[in-house]
Amino acid sequence: MPVLAVTRIGKYYRTTVPREVRKLLEINEGDRIEWVFEEGRVIVRRAVSHG
Repeated sequence: MPVLAVTRIGKYYRTTVPREVRKLLEINEGDRIEWVFEEGRVIVRRAVSHG
C-alpha cells in the first residue's frame, strides 16, 4: 500500500488532510470524512451525504 503523505499530530490531537488525499477523495472545507477501523487498519474515506 503506497504512502501518500505523512502529517503530524498537533495540539488537541488535530492533523491536516494532505493535499494529495483531498484531491483523491475530492473533499473540500466543510465536507465530512469517516475514520473506519477494518482488519487492523484505519481507513479514511469521504462520508456519504445523507440529505
